[in-house]
Amino acid sequence: MAGDKKGGSSGGPPYTDGKPELSKADNKLTSLEQRILESAIRGAVPRLVGASHPDLSTHLHDGEMPPEIDFHLHPELDPKARELPGTDKAIGFRAALTQALIQPDPRAHREIIEELQRSELPMHTLAIQLFSPVAAHLGRLWCNDETDFIQVAIASTRLGMIVNHLSQNRSQTIRDRQKARRVLLARTQGAMHTIGVSIVASCFRDMGWDVDGGADLELNDSLYMRLSNSSYSLLGISVGQIDEVDECASAIRRIQSNRSLSAMKIAVGGPAVMKNPQAFGGIGADMVARSALEVMHLADRMG
Repeated sequence: MAGDKKGGSSGGPPYTDGKPELSKADNKLTSLEQRILESAIRGAVPRLVGASHPDLSTHLHDGEMPPEIDFHLHPELDPKARELPGTDKAIGFRAALTQALIQPDPRAHREIIEELQRSELPMHTLAIQLFSPVAAHLGRLWCNDETDFIQVAIASTRLGMIVNHLSQNRSQTIRDRQKARRVLLARTQGAMHTIGVSIVASCFRDMGWDVDGGADLELNDSLYMRLSNSSYSLLGISVGQIDEVDECASAIRRIQSNRSLSAMKIAVGGPAVMKNPQAFGGIGADMVARSALEVMHLADRMG
């Protein structure tokens, strides 16, 4: 797995082997860059026109983004994500991280961990601008048959190790730990790819939250027991498959029927929500999160 093919039409992010897409002899934009620029212009022009002619833009919502852009692959094109501290620096690590995940030599894996530690970038910036798009890129390679299952499994495992290592290391420095809000993270049985849960957990830890549960906690009696024994401000559920909507809705109804948990908010996310967020709109959750960035904004408002 060596990333997207140059000049291909896979639509993946412009991750390369660290070399720039443009050579000194060719200053033209690549086809991908042209599509990104065209999408950005399509989104910017209506907003500029609307500012001068509000009567023409009454149907637009504030912050509405052009549908052509995949923000899971390119979160830097979201104005809110651009505000994260150290965004450009985090983006600069994408090529190196991608190569470290796919190279047979494990030394690159260890080196990228050390580099990210020295960078002192906020964990939530790394989660949104680095880990999430690289994970999405791996998924795109798999969907386009540009890699095999073993390569993706190894790369995903390495990425999870990097996220957990950095997150746990940073969490030791969080102050006022006992006063932090608490979040419980769990997943449905079909949510087998748990790197997203680890990324969300790293965001919460970096924002001062006390994180419980995680990729090992399923939507079963163990979850209800933790809710009975401890107090949480937020429950986050990662849903792996669309056909788990009813199971998720049933769990939410059971939780909300407990009056002692009435103050706790419930957010659902995960691969199934990313594919079809509308399917989860009426199951009783307080938030349907399509990305780690949306979860982070929820945590920021609650905090």
